[in-house]
Amino acid sequence: MFTMFSYKISEKQILLAIILFGALLRFWGLGSAEFFHDEGLFAFRSIGYLDYIQNDNQTTPVQWFTNQSQLPWWTSLSFHDHPPLFFIIQQISFNLFGDSFFAARLPSAVSGILAIYLVYLILKRFFVNPAAPLFAAFLLSISSIHIWISRSSLLEAFQLFLILLNIYYFFRFLDDQRQWRLFGLTLGLAFLTKYTSIFLVPAYGFYLLIFQRDIYKKQNFYLALGLAAILFSPVLIYNFYLWETIGHFDLQFSYLFSQATPEWQALLGKTQDPFSNILKNLIFMYSLPFLLLAMAGIGYATYKNFNSRTSFYIFWLLNFIFITLMLVKVGSAFRFIVLYAVPAIMLIAALFDYLFSKFHKEVLFRILLAVFLAYELFFALSIFSTFPNFGIVQLDKYLNSEFRNARSLAIPVSPNPHLNDIIQDYALKIPAADNPIMIIYDENISLSPRLWLFTRRNYYHGIPAVTVDQFKKFSREQGIAGFQGYDFYFIKASDKTYLNPLYFNPAGQELEVFLQQELNLSANKMIYGYNNFLMFTIYKFSL
Repeated sequence: MFTMFSYKISEKQILLAIILFGALLRFWGLGSAEFFHDEGLFAFRSIGYLDYIQNDNQTTPVQWFTNQSQLPWWTSLSFHDHPPLFFIIQQISFNLFGDSFFAARLPSAVSGILAIYLVYLILKRFFVNPAAPLFAAFLLSISSIHIWISRSSLLEAFQLFLILLNIYYFFRFLDDQRQWRLFGLTLGLAFLTKYTSIFLVPAYGFYLLIFQRDIYKKQNFYLALGLAAILFSPVLIYNFYLWETIGHFDLQFSYLFSQATPEWQALLGKTQDPFSNILKNLIFMYSLPFLLLAMAGIGYATYKNFNSRTSFYIFWLLNFIFITLMLVKVGSAFRFIVLYAVPAIMLIAALFDYLFSKFHKEVLFRILLAVFLAYELFFALSIFSTFPNFGIVQLDKYLNSEFRNARSLAIPVSPNPHLNDIIQDYALKIPAADNPIMIIYDENISLSPRLWLFTRRNYYHGIPAVTVDQFKKFSREQGIAGFQGYDFYFIKASDKTYLNPLYFNPAGQELEVFLQQELNLSANKMIYGYNNFLMFTIYKFSL
């Protein structure tokens, strides 16, 4: 029991308050938070479990086997750049709640809340004093980087939840080897979410060599590993057939093994944030007091191990070591360095437990603790304003309000038979509008938001969405008369929004000038973002 203002508060009540507060930070405005980074790349594909990113420089099996009536069976086992589990979980969310930003981010938000509880459960196994587990849970609940990843349609929040769940069952397994199924199951699921979960294997391996090497003689240990391998086997089968058919593994493994990949002239996610940027990225995503305390926690753990080998400290130090060695190869992107949050919080909590036992009655200690937590919360709240408003969420809402869950009277057609099947399957489930509709968009918009805003509507909503150049080509081939009766929405991007930094096409500007000067049109809608800059101009017209 804890006493506060003469009231006695139970440990469970405090934990519940922490979890609810963490949930508030993760769910507040979840569906209206601005679009970030690769969210569209994952969300678009999850809706239909479709491995396609509309990029000729990074093609996928759906584009390689157009001469076959059906895609090879093995292509559904995984994706060309990531394992399949997160896409499946996100697809379930879309099926339940519709394809919205909220539904796209819901699995991450729920995973973030469960991670808070798991941090508490893991520390409860090692500390008698409930203050340390509660402190760690609260610290994760207000962690800036964890709030950000839990509010994003990215893989890492779900991955971190599974990593924590697997660590929890790892220690349960060491206590009772009949728990091998849950240990093996969660290990396999972590790998099936993201390959960077691999750091767990050497961390576990060295830990067992130091403290419980007899486990290597136990049958249940190998049964657990076998179960993990069975769960991961779809990815292995996929990569075997990919190598046999195409000559290389998937994007991640081919990058790891330096294989030639002529189908992929661009490797999305592999050209950013090298390991040399890690210090800059750590300082950006973690507060300075947190980083200093993490270093102090590492120092305290090292000191404890010099005096007596302590399993708790060695385990989390091994996590630090193998996460770092892995990042040397994969880079230091924000979503990767979130992996540091858990071992850092665990060792900070261990240091807190020691300081609390010595100084919890000291006023200065309480003041410093309150200042640290208040600063962490302040730093975390900045996540709501750190990433600028590019107008993408506003544009998405505008298009939803215009189309009102209706498809175009004229359904899109793709020359790719597999993609065309997707279009027809989804479009026939949607009621038709009174007129044909077409979106014409500025192809300078970056790939990820383009997938969510336009490609998603083309393949899943039955609304043709084409670039300006594609529209010009269709007009030349079919003639303007072929578009009589269409309601057009031309979306012109400004230079302030989320654009492709490596590409510029003036076709959008040229079409805007034509509409203004030749057709005497004015904008139907203008969308503004950060610093009140113009993000998108929308022209609605008919021919």
